[in-house]
Amino acid sequence: MPGNHHPLIAFHHSERPAFLSGADLDRYLASGWFRMHQEVFTTTHLFSGEEVYRVHWLRFPIAEIPDRATHRRLRRKNAGFRVAIEDFKGIRPLHEKLYSVYRASIDFEGADSVNHALFGEEEGQSNLFDTKSISVFLGDRLIAAGYLDVGHRAGASILHFYDPEFSRYSLGKYLILLSLDILREKGVEFYYPGYVVAGRGKMNYKLFLGKEVASWFDVRSRTWRPFDERILQPEVLSELDRLNLAVAMLS
Repeated sequence: MPGNHHPLIAFHHSERPAFLSGADLDRYLASGWFRMHQEVFTTTHLFSGEEVYRVHWLRFPIAEIPDRATHRRLRRKNAGFRVAIEDFKGIRPLHEKLYSVYRASIDFEGADSVNHALFGEEEGQSNLFDTKSISVFLGDRLIAAGYLDVGHRAGASILHFYDPEFSRYSLGKYLILLSLDILREKGVEFYYPGYVVAGRGKMNYKLFLGKEVASWFDVRSRTWRPFDERILQPEVLSELDRLNLAVAMLS
């Protein structure tokens, strides 16, 4: 369990494999790595302006996720929307257009575009990952979209966004439920929704799947541990910690 009595651990590493199989993605995810653009990376902290925050990666065993009444109500609420799931063959202009609307509405850091989220500064030509594209429509109007990377035994949500006019429909959570439907159909064992940020609650919505079955990756033991509310508490850093952290993250 992270605590202030432990020496500070801070790192940021990235790798760009020439090839990535489904089994390779499984291993990276199980080791606390995640996708960034066309690379995989692992980190302990997130910088936001002059502030720094501890992050903790999450994992859910799909077979153990409870069928909650809140999940069923969310599905019923969105049952009138049309859902399209496709193998990724490029970024649709409609997705970029919707993302620009979504990006202007949020009050936290986000990628500049869908292309930037998936490919960084490169133009999206060759995708290293096996990615599924999810689109949610009201009639012909795109109101939500997301991207899901699939391995052999694991899947990871990469980007979710939606039309802020439809925020009352909890479309971010609905995209998670749709992602789980894809993974269940493929017989995938684990779902990785990304991280939560200690001291900032914006990412805590991912826990709606069920805290009782969630795990977080402990970088000290290199193991997955049952979810603990204490990982959501702000990390208290001394000035020396902040200096060491900055050096570690830039090295």
